[in-house]
Amino acid sequence: MFDGKKIILITSILSFFLFGASALGEVSTDSKEVEEIILQGMDYVHQDEFFKASDEFKKLIQLFPNDPMGYFYVSATLQTMMDDFRNYSYLDEFNKYMDLAIEKGEERKKRGNLTAHDCLYLGGAIGYRGIHKALTGDWFGAFVDGLRGKGYLERALELNPEFYDVYYGLGTYHFWRSLKSKIFWWLPFVKDNRQMGIDMIKLAIEKGKYSTEDAKYALVRIYVENKEYQNAFATIEKLSKSQPNRPFLLWLLGRAQLETKMYPEATGTYQTLLKTLVASPYYHPEGEVECRYWLALAYFENENFEDSRKQIDAILAFEKKSQENKNIKHFIEEAKALRKKIKKDSS
Repeated sequence: MFDGKKIILITSILSFFLFGASALGEVSTDSKEVEEIILQGMDYVHQDEFFKASDEFKKLIQLFPNDPMGYFYVSATLQTMMDDFRNYSYLDEFNKYMDLAIEKGEERKKRGNLTAHDCLYLGGAIGYRGIHKALTGDWFGAFVDGLRGKGYLERALELNPEFYDVYYGLGTYHFWRSLKSKIFWWLPFVKDNRQMGIDMIKLAIEKGKYSTEDAKYALVRIYVENKEYQNAFATIEKLSKSQPNRPFLLWLLGRAQLETKMYPEATGTYQTLLKTLVASPYYHPEGEVECRYWLALAYFENENFEDSRKQIDAILAFEKKSQENKNIKHFIEEAKALRKKIKKDSS
């Protein structure tokens, strides 16, 4: 005689393994559970807990393996870590998740059911690929990806005009595209859209759901690039209260201090940054070499030639690694040039 309870139990187990969570109550991409995962992952990113952030975002991949969302957040996390710590040993992993985000988004496009959600993450993934190309000097590739990513972001707004997180990506695109094409501003079809980009990013800060904090960081980079140093200093000070000694902010603070001839302050900033980089689980010699160069330059500008020489000697100890890393090689060459200036100015 059949046991009805056992049949029900067996059927439930088979349904779960054959059809997944949908058989017992599917988790949607706009559920509270998903929101909590995204916010927790972003909180880890803002604390420079990138491994924890990556693991958190991989939960989204487990829930939605055919959705670009989880792959996008993992690739964005890796891009942030590589940029902050100058550690590009994770490049293959970054490319893997970024390509998967684009692949999953394009599969949805082929089926003709792209949502505003899909457009955001597909456009965002293409945009992050463009950012990486820009950081590695491939400006043409960055321009092509930026234009393509922008198209998907604009489509997201067409589908949902109140999707304010989209403005973070669009604003970033408009500012940097305008900045990098400024030599063509005299042409009638090339406009300076920097302020429009800044206004869009501020709208994301004001009304965005997930992009608020990242948009604030984007503004810091923009303020420094735009030579709006007082805005940069003020924003860095606010962000540093909750996230002290974050490399992203220290890199930009040191740069702004050097550019405004605040040499003693820049020295302190780069000393703090150096300690943070060396002690980090994301450490890479490239970050140390670059940081030591800017520290040496700050000492030099402050006419502290002895400490500048010490930093240069520490940089040159990495000369063997320069054969396999073009950025280390670049800063070693810069350090040698600075050593010649010291010799000239102190003789």
